[in-house]
Amino acid sequence: MNGKRIKLIVLIIFCLIFLFPKVGMSLIEVFHGNDPIGDRGWAPGSVEMANLATRTGYWIGPPFGGGEYHFLYHCRNTDEFSQALKTFAAIRANKLELVIHNGPKESYVVQGRIHWTFLVWVPKNWDSLHNRSRKFYRSVDSNSKKPVPMAKKTMPAPRVDVYLGGGNPIIWKDVKVPENLVVIDRRPGSVAPQFAGKGLVRGKVFDLKTKQPIAGAKIVLLKRVEIIESSTGQSKEPHSRSYEWKKAKHVTTNRKGLCQIDQIPLGFYEVSVAAEGYAPVELERYDNTRAECYEFQAGLLRPFSITGIVTDTKGTPLQDVGVQANDFIGPDGNEYRHEGDSPVLTDAQGRFEIPDLPKGFASVRCRAEGLHQADSIFQMYPIPSKEIRLTMSDTGIIRGKVVDKDGKAPSGRVHVHIRPPGEQIGKWGGSSRCKEDGSFEFTGVPPGEYLVGTDSRLLIEGDRTNAKLVSVQAGKTYDIEIVHVEQGRRR
Repeated sequence: MNGKRIKLIVLIIFCLIFLFPKVGMSLIEVFHGNDPIGDRGWAPGSVEMANLATRTGYWIGPPFGGGEYHFLYHCRNTDEFSQALKTFAAIRANKLELVIHNGPKESYVVQGRIHWTFLVWVPKNWDSLHNRSRKFYRSVDSNSKKPVPMAKKTMPAPRVDVYLGGGNPIIWKDVKVPENLVVIDRRPGSVAPQFAGKGLVRGKVFDLKTKQPIAGAKIVLLKRVEIIESSTGQSKEPHSRSYEWKKAKHVTTNRKGLCQIDQIPLGFYEVSVAAEGYAPVELERYDNTRAECYEFQAGLLRPFSITGIVTDTKGTPLQDVGVQANDFIGPDGNEYRHEGDSPVLTDAQGRFEIPDLPKGFASVRCRAEGLHQADSIFQMYPIPSKEIRLTMSDTGIIRGKVVDKDGKAPSGRVHVHIRPPGEQIGKWGGSSRCKEDGSFEFTGVPPGEYLVGTDSRLLIEGDRTNAKLVSVQAGKTYDIEIVHVEQGRRR
């Protein structure tokens, strides 16, 4: 839609760190067309690249921070792309990357295929998201005045991704690549002709402390498989769709810690690495829907445990509370993508032990029906730790009904949002879709004040229009009625 910009606010109901599963909010901004965009503080020369006439749209992420700009382009021929690379090469940055993929590439932003993309970060947003002090993540131990260590992360270089084939008019052998670009070819066929058309994974596994290679480490690929269930045993029409992960391929590292898996069928994968005597690590997910070459280096840590006790606010031990460690950070301050086991349950004395955790730091969360963890979500516990104490408090229930201005159940999908007044970070809140009759219910609500309404601006901006303020006390249930106003018609 050339010359006309459409700004979309996309609300996705997912899990947020301060809320129970199935409730949450994330936010990106999407724009159609090629109306000029001003410099946002990118590397010098990026604004010329962003405003090329062949741009069809762009989107801004990530949620809760922004600063990552993805520009999308169509291309008429190879010469036009070569000219775009000249503009890209003029950007003043320490490094400029050109990544080659198999095509075609589909985009929900322009609702169709795109030929190439341009990614660039705003440095201040990157630092705010990845390199700001973790002083609010407090390590709970004898040295609790010290913040959790943080490794400085390097901002990604400005990057062009091109998707060849599938109707893309760009002929790679005829592309004129400026000398200052770093070319990364993710097509398996570029490694060797026999790998073309299938996925390829290559990597190295080593001890994160000693830096020595680990022989015999096992790399497992789990493929995402769609499950289609019918509404009845006789109907062939799909009723609901879900996914499961099935083991597809695996391999072990050699004496140098190296491995390779080839001839991987097209699809979407999870990749895990495990070795005897080490805590396993989950790698970034592997998108092989277009035959991609995926390379990794995985450092493993020795496992330890966390033990402790869970009590109520009066100090009484609580039994059968699920306790789980998450958000792992290694001793070097880098994230460690460890997939923890199912929650362990506290015994009759409220005690628990979480074994096989990577050395470093982790948050520890506990869950039980009708209870809320009173400890700050910003507390991080050293691994190993002994005798940590967690406290759970009683909660309330907010339920009610959403009606339109005529007092009837609203038509269409309506979500009810709940949040505390003022600052949201680290506090309970989120969203839930109301039922067809307009009814809704939030259980396990911690004591405190909450705004409840159906306007998405309540969550995003704290807009109180048409929201109800509810003061929740432990053990009590609150029935309310919310009048839903169509946002497009609101005055």
